[in-house]
Amino acid sequence: MAEEVIERLDRLTALMRIAHADAIERTKQTIRSDKVKAAILDSAKNWTPSGKLSSAVKKKTGTGTSTFKSRVGELLEGGLLEKRGGGPTTEYKATGLI
Repeated sequence: MAEEVIERLDRLTALMRIAHADAIERTKQTIRSDKVKAAILDSAKNWTPSGKLSSAVKKKTGTGTSTFKSRVGELLEGGLLEKRGGGPTTEYKATGLI
């Protein structure tokens, strides 16, 4: 039963991607045109500790802590980044939506 539900959800997801391909592509271009957001998503393909992600993004983009935190918040709000844990154990992972 659970497998059937997952298969149906996968089909619905595929259908939505087809139906909204243009909007998804525009959103992808907008997000990726921000070098900090692009670096966050590129560096968080797997669960990545917050400190490691912050260091990698700052090194790659030359951005500061407040900009990094702001962009992470925007990506979380947009459903493009996931967060787990809290405090020193916080980790992030790109959702793969774009």
